Amino acid sequence: MGINHTGFDKVSIFHYTRNVFGSRKLYDKITKSFFLLILPLPYISKMFSKRHFVHTALFIIMLLLPMHTWPQDTQKQQEIARHLELAQQYRAANNLQQAAFYLNKVAFAYWEGGNPQAAIKHFVETASIKEQLRDYVGLKAIYSNVALIYSDMDRIDLALEYFQKSLDARRKTGNKLDISAGLIDVAYIHVAQKQYDRALRNLDEGYKLAQEEKHQRLILTCLRLYAQCYALQGNTNKSQEYSKKISTFEQQLSAQQLRSEYDVKITQAESEAEHQRKQRAEQEAEMQLQALRAQVTRDSLKRIVLDKQDSLRQAEERAHQRQMAIDNLELQRALQNEQIARQAVYQRQQNTIIYVAIAFAGLLALVIVLIYRNNRQTKRANEQLHLQNIEIEQQHNHIQKQNANINKSINYAQGIQKAILPPQENLNKLFPEAFIFFKPRDTVSGDYYWFKEIPTHYGSNEMTGKVVVTAVDCTGHGVPGAFLSMIGCNLLDEIVFSGETNPGAILRRLNNEMVRTLRQDETDNTDGMDMSLCVVDTANKVVEYAGAKNPLVYVANNEVFKLKGDKDCIAGGTGYLNHDFSTQRIEITSPTWFYLFSDGFLDQFGGEHGRKFLMKNFCELLGSIAILPPDQQRTMLKNVLREWIGKQYNQIDDILVIGFQVNP
Repeated sequence: MGINHTGFDKVSIFHYTRNVFGSRKLYDKITKSFFLLILPLPYISKMFSKRHFVHTALFIIMLLLPMHTWPQDTQKQQEIARHLELAQQYRAANNLQQAAFYLNKVAFAYWEGGNPQAAIKHFVETASIKEQLRDYVGLKAIYSNVALIYSDMDRIDLALEYFQKSLDARRKTGNKLDISAGLIDVAYIHVAQKQYDRALRNLDEGYKLAQEEKHQRLILTCLRLYAQCYALQGNTNKSQEYSKKISTFEQQLSAQQLRSEYDVKITQAESEAEHQRKQRAEQEAEMQLQALRAQVTRDSLKRIVLDKQDSLRQAEERAHQRQMAIDNLELQRALQNEQIARQAVYQRQQNTIIYVAIAFAGLLALVIVLIYRNNRQTKRANEQLHLQNIEIEQQHNHIQKQNANINKSINYAQGIQKAILPPQENLNKLFPEAFIFFKPRDTVSGDYYWFKEIPTHYGSNEMTGKVVVTAVDCTGHGVPGAFLSMIGCNLLDEIVFSGETNPGAILRRLNNEMVRTLRQDETDNTDGMDMSLCVVDTANKVVEYAGAKNPLVYVANNEVFKLKGDKDCIAGGTGYLNHDFSTQRIEITSPTWFYLFSDGFLDQFGGEHGRKFLMKNFCELLGSIAILPPDQQRTMLKNVLREWIGKQYNQIDDILVIGFQVNP
């Protein structure tokens, strides 16, 4: 999620980056908590010894300090202190505009440093100044930034409050584009809260303003949010209507790309000029501060010189007085020499007695001090250990709460993925003899399956008699893989509903759309998919196959056949393709079972020697179960996998096998 450092937010900065899964990772907090849990106990014991007493005290103090307030580095803390000092000086000089500027920089420094509460505090302080200045352009940006922080903290209620404040400020500016973007931000929060009617009301107003200003990106964003909102409401017709509008609008938008690139360059040039102007203003402020510090230093030196001169005169007077005292003492000493000689013998006797008494008292005092110090150190060590145990318990409870929240989010994601994947009953309507063996490694899966009956044209209920079936293995597994699976399902819907029926062409278009969606030509993203795809022509009894790395296995007349896919995967750094994947054609002359699968079953470790299952064994297994009914085939796959893994190994990847029979 982008951070607005200038005080002016980009249009729709929130709704371009936010999604249904909520906030970003809680890496920093979990890492700090985990450090306390894994600290070796022998090292703690060693630090509590007398030799390491000082180090122990420092260590305990560091643990008791709030960990999120530790400075990331000295330079950053100095920069924050300097900006706060400048803000205070400008506020004292009644220059509220500059004071707000440096407070805003402090807020961003805390935000980037992982201290959201401090960032919110300084953003709110900046907002109060902006309200006094009636600077609604800056005010709407600040409130948007506070809302973004609360959204990252999963405080959706507070995020909605500050997005609403930002919208109020936008309305006061009268800028229709800003108002439209603010309405879309509020609509996104309402969708996250399942308040779809409120979201649609805000969308209606925002979409109207975006159309009036002819802002292509805002219009496209509104259309996408309309489709999502109606889909979540269960209004499939409305959702499909807006999906069609999105497709048409994106085609128009791509034609304007060259002109948009030129506009971006102009905007960047203006932004650089503004940045240079602000740097010059900051340098002038810094020079003024340095001049003020130099004046203070000169004044201090003058005071020091005057103090030194006074000290010299006083020293001369004291030296004169000491000399007079010395002369008097010498006179008195001459008179007392005789008396001292008489008392010398007596004094030596008294000194002997005193020395013995002092030695005894010193030894006794030393024993008392050692006993007291030992007791105090023992007590302090026990107190520190008790505080450590309390801190560890608090961190443990905090981690448990965080894990519960994470699991709740993942379970919610599982429900979304299940809603996206079609049920097996729909596959049985297309192929009476069919099954799906789907076993994710985690709660959500990076493998997914997809099948559709192809209509004659988009939105038509008339079918062509052709069915698309595919099994896809995304990069990774768990939540990252689930993200790719949702993108893949949506893109396959668009491609097939556009009328494309050739398997190789479908894979080529899917590759290009994935590269565009993930912006792999602009970023270092290398996520991709391995998949196999079949188009079944039920009328002509023909099956066409194309594969991106993954093969197709089919069994006819008790004989097992395997067709290899192309070496290229979908996206994953492949780049845009100008050629189709190779399409292979199979004539159906006898009842034939087709099997599409990911590599999870083949790569699973197990057996007596802990080896992979491998393709050869898997093909033999499919050949042996092809004579069984679909439900028994799925049961056999499940039992073989369970026996292969046993109790010594764990499932290492998502597992997916799809089987269906085509009759002549």
